[in-house]
Amino acid sequence: IVLLLMIATGPIFYAHFWHKNYPLIAVFLGVLVIGYYVIGLGDIHHPVHSMAEYLSFISLLTALFVASSGILIKVDKKGTPLVNIALLIFGAVIANLIGTTGASMLLIRPFIRLNQKRIKPYHIVFFIFIVSNVGGCLTPIGDPPLFLGFLKGINFFWTLKHLWIQWFFGVGLLCVIFYWYDIKNGQDESEDT
Repeated sequence: IVLLLMIATGPIFYAHFWHKNYPLIAVFLGVLVIGYYVIGLGDIHHPVHSMAEYLSFISLLTALFVASSGILIKVDKKGTPLVNIALLIFGAVIANLIGTTGASMLLIRPFIRLNQKRIKPYHIVFFIFIVSNVGGCLTPIGDPPLFLGFLKGINFFWTLKHLWIQWFFGVGLLCVIFYWYDIKNGQDESEDT
């Protein structure tokens, strides 16, 4: 709780101290919690089990990061609202196969290149919403917290079976809102010229 509060407040209220000392604070609080379990409760099982889960989680993220970072996609199209939507939907789908981190790394550069002459902050925000967050909620590969659930015994395909309607609704609604913004942005640009 202390670390989460400091992450939320540090960059705003005590930025210099926070940026300089964040690693030390994180390690200190981690050692404090481990010490509480091992010395205070006499329980070594939970810290060891948590470390194994953490290493599995980091291994998955590393594999997805390495696999997707070596791929370069070149795009020779202009970013139109329909092309942008197609890329965002494609990103949401593959986020379930190569993870949100992998899909984001794979597609952010082509997305920015597509919209090179007309990029606005909302392009990046909706990319993050659709590809980096909501898109990967159908598999444990797609969303790392779901991977932790899988490690705890939840069926790999549980989210795919039970959340596909919500996935379609969430991705669809975000795409409709993005499309409206992108159309409006295109009209604003044509009026300026």
